[in-house]
Amino acid sequence: MTAERRGLRWLLASLALQNLGRRKARSFLLIAAVAVASGVVFTGATLMRSIDRSMAVGFTRMGADMMVVPEGALTNITAALLTVEPTDLVLDADLFAKAQLTSVSRAAPQKIARVEHSGIGSHHESADLIGFDPALDFTIQPWLVEKLNRDLQPGDVILGAGREAPLGSQLLIFGKPHTVYGRLGKTGVGTHERGVFMAFGTLDALAMSMGGHGGGSPPAVLQPGKVSGFLVELAPGAAPLQARFAILSTLKGVKVVTGDSTMSGIRQGLAALLDGILALMVLMFASTALMICVLFSAIVTERRGELGLLKAIGARRSQIVGMMVIEAVIATGIGGALGVVLGTLVMRFYERSLVYYLENVGVPFLWLDTPRMVAVAVGAIVLATIIGALGALYPAWRASRSDPYDLVRGEG
Repeated sequence: MTAERRGLRWLLASLALQNLGRRKARSFLLIAAVAVASGVVFTGATLMRSIDRSMAVGFTRMGADMMVVPEGALTNITAALLTVEPTDLVLDADLFAKAQLTSVSRAAPQKIARVEHSGIGSHHESADLIGFDPALDFTIQPWLVEKLNRDLQPGDVILGAGREAPLGSQLLIFGKPHTVYGRLGKTGVGTHERGVFMAFGTLDALAMSMGGHGGGSPPAVLQPGKVSGFLVELAPGAAPLQARFAILSTLKGVKVVTGDSTMSGIRQGLAALLDGILALMVLMFASTALMICVLFSAIVTERRGELGLLKAIGARRSQIVGMMVIEAVIATGIGGALGVVLGTLVMRFYERSLVYYLENVGVPFLWLDTPRMVAVAVGAIVLATIIGALGALYPAWRASRSDPYDLVRGEG
């Protein structure tokens, strides 16, 4: 029984190929239309994801939309970054987690402590130790210009642009060795230039050893559960004034410092633009599905006599539908694969023109990694075949319900 089914499938596939070969011009136009639609979807999805990643890096390099610090804390506002200055005033680390403000997309906590006799630099040089949460951070790691080829681990530190040490070397801080994981680019902001950045866990472990190395008692900010402040990114569509009011009315004993609202508007506007492009791509693919459905309705009408003869010699309804669906799947699958090839060539053109220009002027463009790009390509091909199958299913099903006599006579 299994051998018969396999033979039947091969027979249906061979009939579908013969049908495609009989009308070469029509088959070519169908495949070309699907290839163009699949190529647009593949190229558009890949470029949109790449642009989204590039925007994330580019705009996070512009810093947070606003900063929340204790009342009385000093702050530094530049055209590039909002930064907290070292202070004895602290906030609870779970302040934003408890508040759950809808106008805030994410809030990255930071600890900043200025210490003496740390062993960094000359004997009397002060150093800024800056702790952050790697999972929530969006203002420090985007500035990495070089790093080790692995994830950040306990005991790793990141140096500001003003400090020199080879990657992978050991840096003694209060007598404890730490591995230099990476280095930040030049920001022009004092704390970022001279700072030594590390994860909260590394900073907490270091705080326990400060007292025994001439550092005096650890600053208040190094106590567990305390931070110097939060760097805040607004939720999509949230206005700075709205978010500022929500924060001040919900959180007590805080001060809100806002940056350049122009960048916030540009970031949110570009995000909305990408969503609009995605909607247009979905509409275009839906129109392609309708076009395939109309085309196969015409094909079924043209071949009613052939389908009637097949039913007359014993072909079942499922076999009639299967033959038409396989024909559509083969055509749209080939079109989808050609579309991916076409999209790859288009992206190579972008890479050698626009992307090359952007990278020359210092604007980073991050392509999707290979596994995700392959997944998008496979998704475009599968989506094309599914649309082909759905487009042919209804006309084929409708024809399969007709009597052989009516099909041969062209009625129904």
